[in-house]
Amino acid sequence: MAHVITEELNSYGIECETRDFLDASPRVGRLLERGFKLEVERAPWAYQLEFWLWNTFSPMATFTRRALQAFFQRGVVRWIEETEPDIIIALHPFSAQLLGQMRHQRNPVISHRPIATFLTDYSVHPLWVHPAVDLHLCVSETAAVQARNRAGANGEIVVTGPFVDQRFFRDVDQSTAREALGVPSHQSVALIASGSWGVGDIAQTFQLLAAQEDVYPIALCGHNYDLQAQLERCGGGLSVGWTEEVRLYMAAADVVIQNAGGLTALEAMAARRPVISYRPIAGHGRENVAAMESVGATVWCHDEKQLLQQVHDLSNDPGEQVNKQLDQFHTAPHQPILELLHEARLVPTTRHGVWALRATKSAIMLVVLFVIANLLSGVIGYHGLNLTKTANKSSYVYLSVRLPTGALLNPNFDSMTADEGIGVVITGQQALAHPSVIRYAFHQGIEVINGGTGTSSDFNFILPENDLSSGRAELAHVLGVQINSYLPQNTMNAVDLAWASLHHQTIIPARIVSHHFNLTPHPGAIVELNLSQLSITNAEVDLQEELKRLNTDHLTLAPFATLHGAESVHA
Repeated sequence: MAHVITEELNSYGIECETRDFLDASPRVGRLLERGFKLEVERAPWAYQLEFWLWNTFSPMATFTRRALQAFFQRGVVRWIEETEPDIIIALHPFSAQLLGQMRHQRNPVISHRPIATFLTDYSVHPLWVHPAVDLHLCVSETAAVQARNRAGANGEIVVTGPFVDQRFFRDVDQSTAREALGVPSHQSVALIASGSWGVGDIAQTFQLLAAQEDVYPIALCGHNYDLQAQLERCGGGLSVGWTEEVRLYMAAADVVIQNAGGLTALEAMAARRPVISYRPIAGHGRENVAAMESVGATVWCHDEKQLLQQVHDLSNDPGEQVNKQLDQFHTAPHQPILELLHEARLVPTTRHGVWALRATKSAIMLVVLFVIANLLSGVIGYHGLNLTKTANKSSYVYLSVRLPTGALLNPNFDSMTADEGIGVVITGQQALAHPSVIRYAFHQGIEVINGGTGTSSDFNFILPENDLSSGRAELAHVLGVQINSYLPQNTMNAVDLAWASLHHQTIIPARIVSHHFNLTPHPGAIVELNLSQLSITNAEVDLQEELKRLNTDHLTLAPFATLHGAESVHA
């Protein structure tokens, strides 16, 4: 097909170069080729399943694009940079997907070059269409409809008809061709085409026809020389390996039997030979044959009896079927390519513009990731970090309290918190504003817990400050020791979480309540009672009342220090 399109464009003085897509990554390309061939020959059910997944499961197409980019993009980019083409035409689903994805991502080497793809089959392979391709050339209206409705093409879709070598349209005398090939002149000749690999149920078809007295089968086995040798042993017909004389064999034939609807079927249509489809290969082959039948481009035989009948009927009266097939061809299939080539429909994108777009996308992605990280940080912080599982397994309640600063000079508070093992949450603001008071309370034996800086801002989530580190530094400056337990007063962010993890800080996931408990603590609960806005007298009364309530509910306090096991370390 590439050769035919090249010849058409060369006639207009347009220079063309052809590349085999698989050569962009030779090792992977050959592996794909051998794997697909093995799949079609030995496990057609697997290809049928694969084709179904491509049609129904969109992540399959995404995975395929990523794989093609990983292995083939570098080679394709090198070709484009070497040749500097004005237009690129893809003739296979894989190349169409890669080029479309490169355009979608605004790759500099392709962002300003028009891309066309030719859908050479009557049924569109689910990977053949990409929304970023500019022009989709379709062999038939059935392919165009599928491209619009199923595959989601955004670019222009044009029905061109098949591209076929002009030699196949020229008449070749049948008797002369049969004499040159040594084919009997008194029998109907059925040419069996199976592609370059010689795949499908060719042997069964050949043997069925060879058993008929009035039919002489010729099988084109391609590179499948084992199949050729097998058919030679069968006798009753002719088996041919790879040949460049397909036109001569078609001229000698009365009908052409095929199983996939590929290029040979299109050439047979041009050569005015009725095309019969029989036992199509799995997956795309079967869909393609069905689409061809729907527009009259082939006769699909579903059993042996029907095949033999159609070979007989079409050999004797091919006219109606030949006319249906010739109707598939358009007079100037190359015209849309010429129009795309000569129209400056795309605004060139400079490399600087592409890199700026990539930088913008990267920045947006970083912001999104950062927001997600902050959200996750809040969840992780709520469940604690470097915290033992003591609370979950405990029958005790762990109580911390945030007090008005003046209360820390009250011996009653100091003794109550120290005796009951209640942790006292101190913020950096308190430490800096009243360093002597904080120092006094600490030396009275109370357990100091880092409450962060004590400030809150609506921008803290977007432009986070390290609340944990700042509060810890301010307490260390006042107390002369490092406080390694942190009870956040605000939602944690990713910076806090990362710093805590790196410095082995204990994050305490306490439930913060004000004035009075608004729920009854359960065994294992970690609670902070925020009394910082009360007077010293009211704070003392509330704390005593809460201790009594815990006792009434048969809940016992455990020393806060036993929860996290963190010891103060001298700075």
